[in-house]
Amino acid sequence: MPPGYQPASRAPIATSMHAFIGAALVLVLGLSATLCGMLWNRNRLIAAAHLRLDAQMERFQRDISQRFIQPVYGLKGARGTIAALQGKIDRATFRSYVESRDLPTEFPGVRGFGFAPLVRRDQLDEFIASQRADGAPQFTVRTRGDAPDLYVIAYVEPLSQNFPAWGFDLGSETVRRRAIEHAIRTGDATLSAPVPLVQDSHHGPGFLALVPVFRDGSDPVDEAQRRQALLGMLYAPLVADEILAGLKDPLAEPMDFRLVVDDGDGTEDLLLDSHSGIQPLNASPDSLPDFSDRLISGERRLRIGGRDFRLEAAKSVAYERTVIDAAGWGLGLSGTVATALLAFTAWLLLAGRERAQALADAMTIDLQRLALDQEAMLDNDLVGIAKLRDRRIVWKNRALDRIFGYGADELLGQPARLFYLDDASYATIGEQAYPALQAGGHFRSALQMRRKDGSTVWIDLNGVALPGARNEDLSLWLMVDITQSKAYEQAVEQAAFHDALTGLPNRILLGDRLQHTLAAARRHEHGLAVAYLDLDGFKAINDTHGHDAGDEVLKAVAQRLTDGIRASDTAARLGGDEFVLVLSPVSGLAETQPILERVLRAVMAPIRLSSGVTVQVGSSIGVAHFPTDGEEADALMSLADQAMYESKRGGRCRIRLLAGSQAPVIVDLKADAMTAGMPTPPGLQ
Repeated sequence: MPPGYQPASRAPIATSMHAFIGAALVLVLGLSATLCGMLWNRNRLIAAAHLRLDAQMERFQRDISQRFIQPVYGLKGARGTIAALQGKIDRATFRSYVESRDLPTEFPGVRGFGFAPLVRRDQLDEFIASQRADGAPQFTVRTRGDAPDLYVIAYVEPLSQNFPAWGFDLGSETVRRRAIEHAIRTGDATLSAPVPLVQDSHHGPGFLALVPVFRDGSDPVDEAQRRQALLGMLYAPLVADEILAGLKDPLAEPMDFRLVVDDGDGTEDLLLDSHSGIQPLNASPDSLPDFSDRLISGERRLRIGGRDFRLEAAKSVAYERTVIDAAGWGLGLSGTVATALLAFTAWLLLAGRERAQALADAMTIDLQRLALDQEAMLDNDLVGIAKLRDRRIVWKNRALDRIFGYGADELLGQPARLFYLDDASYATIGEQAYPALQAGGHFRSALQMRRKDGSTVWIDLNGVALPGARNEDLSLWLMVDITQSKAYEQAVEQAAFHDALTGLPNRILLGDRLQHTLAAARRHEHGLAVAYLDLDGFKAINDTHGHDAGDEVLKAVAQRLTDGIRASDTAARLGGDEFVLVLSPVSGLAETQPILERVLRAVMAPIRLSSGVTVQVGSSIGVAHFPTDGEEADALMSLADQAMYESKRGGRCRIRLLAGSQAPVIVDLKADAMTAGMPTPPGLQ
């Protein structure tokens, strides 16, 4: 060994190894954190997209149901007209009813209304002869098979659009016969399986909406009684391509969807696809790709008129790529770059402290940029997001400012109470939400909240708990403005539960209110009265002055009924010129009679039409009381209906008040009208 020789130092080798291990550790931890961030951000976006898709499907489901149910209201109005005529319908009367309805506006997709009476095969020749005598000398019947009962389309309007169906036996075709049998079994409106319609030149799928008509005065409660009392079937042909047209128009965001329908024999048919439109009859759901491979998809089941539908929907592939995947990979790329820089910085710190400071400064800037990028992803314009600590706002995005009308920094540090309408709603949400969040679940609710200017806004509120320090209450809340969808929902409900002409509650809403009123009457032990009335002399006004005049009379009578009753009472229109009043509370005849006398006098007052002509109608009223005459809604309605017909047969412009086991009380105001000098309208003499 030469003099002065010194072994080479091993320190640089050890230092390089330490730097490599430290940089590798930083790289692994950084990539792990980036991956977790990617997954969290992706799952957050997927969850928000699922919420929006679910809200869209709910609105979509209501829209589809309304389109199929709306024609039933028109058919039930026709059934009320037939009942008013005690089942003696003729061709001119049926045509008048259909012409009184604006089919394209009230019932889009409906090609007309028809009535198919029940005809026994051994009475077929007699039936044909009666139809020819009723202004249809060319009438003939087309049927096949040997079924003992036929359902022949005797009346169908507009006849020019439905002439090929005139005289056709609905019961001679399997699908239509199956729908008729279902309507008889249930006694309610029925929707047939998809069938070809002669009214559709494109020969696409269509449906028949069927409403059974029973003998006047009968109240069948089981299948045997319904078959015994059946007069026939009211029906409406529905062209699928027209009744389902424009479904996407009210949607806030586009989505792909399919509508599948049960064809009645255990299989399903694909009815509608959002890309290719209405499908041919008997198209298999497997004929087009479904959404099983979509990331964001859902399914809803509907039952309309005894027919099962299945709605499938999904966000588009383009949405998944441009929103979900792009958000995840964008964060991943930023995180990977930042992690690589951080690992390199760590290596530099361990390998040479003299160069570390400059690189650390650059890394700090990159990390700040990454944080800003992540915050920008959360700071969108659609979904308001707020982070709360002990129900105070510690972070929020700009969408929250926009939704509630606040400036950029006004909400920070503020209590969440300022969003709520009152202390009670604030306390209720706290009691319902936070136990669920603390248990590891989430909370969702739709409620009205308050903006800065005091106006209200409907909010879809979703909350989840966030990890924090011990005993620290951290939560993240997503808020979506659903005011427009709520307004659309209210408009649909208005159309579904109110009469289109008068604005009064229709038969469906009347039934619901009567059930609630009966429950209150039982609970508080007070009485109520159900008054069934129709107009005397109304048909003469229609025949003399036209249906527009008739509509004016109906609206005037509806307003007089509303003005004549109390705030706690209900006035409803069943269809045609039939109305029902529910008076509650009442103590008995002594309280009911003055109210109805006042109402009848108001109805009998002259009505000046927009044409300048003055007309007058009367009314026959039948009244049943709870609990002396009946304790159930159907029984009270039936007794009041029968009492109304007795009143009409007794001389018109009368009130017949049932009094349990005692004799009915009769009030005759026709003489009062004549004494006051009022001209007696046609039909009241």
